[in-house]
Amino acid sequence: MPLRRRLFWLFTPLLALTLLSVYGLAERILLARFDQQDQQALEREARQLHHHLDSEISGYLNMLRSYAWWDESYRFVQSENSNFIQHQLHSDVLIGLSFHFMFFFDEQGQLIGEFWAPPALDQLVSIDHEAPRSLASLRQAILQRSQELGALQHHGDPLHALAQLSLVQGVASLLLSSPISTSQRDAKPAGSIVAGHLLDVGRLQQLQARSQAQLQLRAATQGTAEQTWQTLPSGLAKHNGGALLSDHWHPTEALQRSELLFRNSRGEHELSLQITLPRLLYQEGHLAIRFFLVAAVLVTLSATVLLYLGLEYWVLRRVQRMHEEIAVIGHAPVLSRLQDQGHDELGALAGELNQMLDRLQQSEVRDQAILDSIQDGYFEIDTQGQLLKVNRALGDLLGYSQAQLLGLSLRDLLSAEQVERAQAQFLQALEEGTTLISPFTAPFRRADGSQAHCEIRFSLIIDNQGQLTGYHGILRDVSEQMAYQQQLRDLAYRDPLTELGNRKAFAEQLQQALEQAQQQGHGLALLYVDLDRFKEVNDRFGHDTGDALLLAIAERMRNTLRQPEHLYRLGGDEFTLLMPDGDALAADKLAQRLIQALSQPFEFKGVRIDFVTPSVGIALYPEHASSASALISAADQAMYLAKQVRNSVVLYRPTEATTPLPGALSPEE
Repeated sequence: MPLRRRLFWLFTPLLALTLLSVYGLAERILLARFDQQDQQALEREARQLHHHLDSEISGYLNMLRSYAWWDESYRFVQSENSNFIQHQLHSDVLIGLSFHFMFFFDEQGQLIGEFWAPPALDQLVSIDHEAPRSLASLRQAILQRSQELGALQHHGDPLHALAQLSLVQGVASLLLSSPISTSQRDAKPAGSIVAGHLLDVGRLQQLQARSQAQLQLRAATQGTAEQTWQTLPSGLAKHNGGALLSDHWHPTEALQRSELLFRNSRGEHELSLQITLPRLLYQEGHLAIRFFLVAAVLVTLSATVLLYLGLEYWVLRRVQRMHEEIAVIGHAPVLSRLQDQGHDELGALAGELNQMLDRLQQSEVRDQAILDSIQDGYFEIDTQGQLLKVNRALGDLLGYSQAQLLGLSLRDLLSAEQVERAQAQFLQALEEGTTLISPFTAPFRRADGSQAHCEIRFSLIIDNQGQLTGYHGILRDVSEQMAYQQQLRDLAYRDPLTELGNRKAFAEQLQQALEQAQQQGHGLALLYVDLDRFKEVNDRFGHDTGDALLLAIAERMRNTLRQPEHLYRLGGDEFTLLMPDGDALAADKLAQRLIQALSQPFEFKGVRIDFVTPSVGIALYPEHASSASALISAADQAMYLAKQVRNSVVLYRPTEATTPLPGALSPEE
């Protein structure tokens, strides 16, 4: 297949896949994000609307209570004074307060006074095509619904109230009630007031004007599963059963809808308010993604055309010319040279090919010069491991002359284990059909008996018939690298200041000691040492004195121990000590020796330090813990208890707050 067609079939699917991926990701991620923002706007609108209604109902309840908790109302209910209705409940006042009706009931539930000024029937907003037959029937339905909801059942509590939206004969109504008491609310209620207003066209328009959404009132369905709804916070929930917000939103291509559900005081569903908003961000995102996709296709097509023209004139035609020139080289009596001298990768390639043709004419001389000039050891061996050819560098590396090396084999220079290792790699290379063998490092015996760590790189020698005739390889001395790696390992496990084992060495040695103790059934003691008041040394005398003190303390502790290699510095002024096969008594004796050793003052260039003391915590395996982390935690807890006393030893006891060991030194001692 021509290169042009290969490039076409390479780039075209990739470009198409890229565009489809971009479009798919935009649809999945960006539109989902826009959809989520639209949904959040819808939920925010619903919550604000509920908050407004809740605040408005609360205000109406407070106005009603100003009538209910009034001495004049209280006296009226007791005396049935008709002048009260005439003078206090005239229409101008109550309509100004947005009440369409107000009913007074005595303690026996008898209606003793009322105000009734509803809008005309044609001004009322009917829900679900249900409408009242007359204003009189509507009045009777309101009285009956109020009693059903417990508006008159105050149970002697002046604070009892009813404040909710209700559906009465297809008309949304605000029903309010409050017990009648004195202004101080210190008298037993003598009756109740039921008041409210009806939803008319004007009120619905006012409510719609407050919202950016389209609102629609509906009768609630009693079978709605409330576990799929959110309960909205409300200060009136105990008076009206609260309101719920639908967790499910119902989107179309252009609109989204949610629902507020209002419950009554008996927990029944009364009214449903549907809230509809346009999906603005979703629609704008859809248009933006389509515009972006069209623009991306146009840009991609333009870039593809420019890329093709560039490849055609700057790459493909030059490659074709180079191919024609290279095809002639093998058939001409004189090696010709490539003519492309461009200052780019193809020009560089042509130059390299010209240099390669020059090198071919001098290959034998150059090979010999390279072999004599390399500093690494070179050798060739037969299939039995006998050395057939070596260079001078190999003799210098191993301390032999070239003549001496030619009489040796690999078995004379490597251990039997390393010879078997090399043979296994030879066999693996043959089975895999490769001529290169993975390099490996092995110690070689020098003529003086010492060892040189060398890296060996083998390759197979295959004749024209494909048969193995031997091996040749390069030997490089890596003794210094090996020593350096060992030095790095020592540094990784040594504290640079005290040359004690560091935290990493302690963690590995603790795990090994625990495993050995488990296998042998022995115990293990861990001593956790912390220096009291060490920070004061750094603050008063400087960090150089602090470092000198740490060195002196580490040296005293090392001299105190029979096995100083089990002492570690974790960092700062914290040390740990492992005591294999140790019990509480032995650990205590060792801790006392450490305290005695560190009790003597330290002097550095005229500075006397006699206030730094150790606090030692002891934890035992298996009595206190069975894992490394648990043992460290136990010893650490014991050490912190010791620091509360200072210059003391504490054995970990899970059931006791502090357990100083017998004979532990007190601060005064």
